[in-house]
Amino acid sequence: MATPQTGAGDPVRSSELLWRAFEPQHTRPGPKPRLTVEQIVTAAIALADRDGLGALNMRNVAAELDVGTMSLYRYVPGKGELLDLMVDAVNAPDGDEPDTAGMDWREVLEYLASSTLTFYAAHPWILEVNQKRPVLGPQSLRGLDFALAAFDDHDLSDREAILIITAVFGTVTGIALSYLIQDVPADQGGPVSTEEEWWEVQLPYLQRAMESGRFPRMSRLDQEDAWNVTPETAVRHTLDAYLAGIAPRMEATYRPGARSPGRDAT
Repeated sequence: MATPQTGAGDPVRSSELLWRAFEPQHTRPGPKPRLTVEQIVTAAIALADRDGLGALNMRNVAAELDVGTMSLYRYVPGKGELLDLMVDAVNAPDGDEPDTAGMDWREVLEYLASSTLTFYAAHPWILEVNQKRPVLGPQSLRGLDFALAAFDDHDLSDREAILIITAVFGTVTGIALSYLIQDVPADQGGPVSTEEEWWEVQLPYLQRAMESGRFPRMSRLDQEDAWNVTPETAVRHTLDAYLAGIAPRMEATYRPGARSPGRDAT
């Protein structure tokens, strides 16, 4: 099964749909359309949230809306363009983001990491999407614009700022892939067993492996909390180490107002 990928549809139509709110809106003569693009995207996201990305197709989205499949094509050319719209829509800031004016660089990046993990938990299907061709729609750009606030008071190059944001996103995404990605349902060719059943099968084999003496370091891991690792604690541990590493650079480049919104970086 091919990995779903953003940018796989018609780039012209995807761009037109992503930026439709920025274009003049024309009223067409005739009956009022039964659906809107927003309704279709919302239904597709709800479907993916509930049943996983494998369930995403135009027929299933139409069933969510109780309409005929062909009626969707009046609004969205196909699944490729729909996926672009979904990815951009879920990337919209939730409106509860803090005012960065009272935050330093570390607080912004810590919030970015924690909110990204929360985002993946709400929409785990996004972890299955190949975003080598990133969706640069209005909602995605709003999120990136917020992240760039970490550098408002620092005289960093644009490339260095993007590298730091990429590192934070990469840390969270890598950990989320290990903990939050959804199982494929049995009716879509996935495992029949539950998570608990899977571990029950593995346990006797692991016990014999530890008793064999072939894995001496592993067998010495006898502290009860050794495997008590959650996505949150894993992100916190890794992020703390990374932020401590870049702290000297951030302190050295501190220039109040160096990259304030509306002002070009020097």
